[in-house]
Amino acid sequence: MLFFLIKSPVHIKILRMNNFDMSVLITQLIQLFLVMAVGYIAFKMKILNHTVCKHLSTFVLEITMPIMIIDAVLSLDNSQKPGTSTIITLFVASILFYVVMPIIAFVVVKILAKTIHIKKYREGLYMLMMVFGNVGFMGFPILKAACGENGELAVFYAAILNIFFNIAFFTYGIMIVGYGTEAQGKISWKKFISPGMISSFVGIALYAFGIHYPATGKGNVVTDILEGLFGTIGDLTPPLAMIIVGATLASVALKEVFSEWRIYVFVFIRQIIIPLLLFPVFKIFIKDSLLSIVLFIEFLMPIANSATIVANEYDLDSRFTAKAIFISTLASIVAIPLILYLTSFYPL
Repeated sequence: MLFFLIKSPVHIKILRMNNFDMSVLITQLIQLFLVMAVGYIAFKMKILNHTVCKHLSTFVLEITMPIMIIDAVLSLDNSQKPGTSTIITLFVASILFYVVMPIIAFVVVKILAKTIHIKKYREGLYMLMMVFGNVGFMGFPILKAACGENGELAVFYAAILNIFFNIAFFTYGIMIVGYGTEAQGKISWKKFISPGMISSFVGIALYAFGIHYPATGKGNVVTDILEGLFGTIGDLTPPLAMIIVGATLASVALKEVFSEWRIYVFVFIRQIIIPLLLFPVFKIFIKDSLLSIVLFIEFLMPIANSATIVANEYDLDSRFTAKAIFISTLASIVAIPLILYLTSFYPL
């Protein structure tokens, strides 16, 4: 089916509406997921192990991803920079997302509690997983690779969204995770400070002050070296991140994962039903085509890895969250291209 999405002449014509080639985006997504498969195979062959993956994750989160964000902003010339109205729309949309989604999550989880009888002590975890997707570790690389010549601008938009993700996660997320149990999450302001958050704020500052790389042929040796260095290191992020995700999937015992049938229902609702229902909102209220696509793709991301970290911290069911993340990430290989295909008939 995926090859049909790419090859069909009629469909490619539809996808190219609004000056955005969705067929290229889907092709890039498939390539990234194949890179994920390389990570899976490498772990199974014992070329990668837990220790290597842990160090690589730290390397990506603290070095290559922050540099990718800064490089993306520095690479924007004046013709690519979004207008003030677009930035305001992005801020408003990001705030509204993390106000509305918790309400949707609460309603959906309560319905699931009545219909498929999810356990009370897991309700908070379900709410957390419903709201927070992997917008950084998977979102940034996918947008960078999939959006082609608009990749830098897409990463800049995602960096701003990432700020609101962190604010919401370490406030609402921490407070809701223990819902249905006696666990009480405590907000720690120190957790807001991370290389990703810092680089996001630096990126906004660079944008605000109009700082970017000199035009081709107009720089000096120092700026040329920095541009090449930042670009090279930043470009490591997409393949490394997807290799790590693939290796992580390979480390989970499949028999344990697929026994949790309720997760299938949850993931189907989270990654298929809700995106299809909310797609008209993106289409109607966000007029900028690239911004709309960036926000929608970030919305399609699988469950954030942070859910397991928080569950561990508060002695909740971290094995359950690990299984949910596995199934969600695995499902995203099909769900993301499928949703983009279905919604491309009504382009953003």
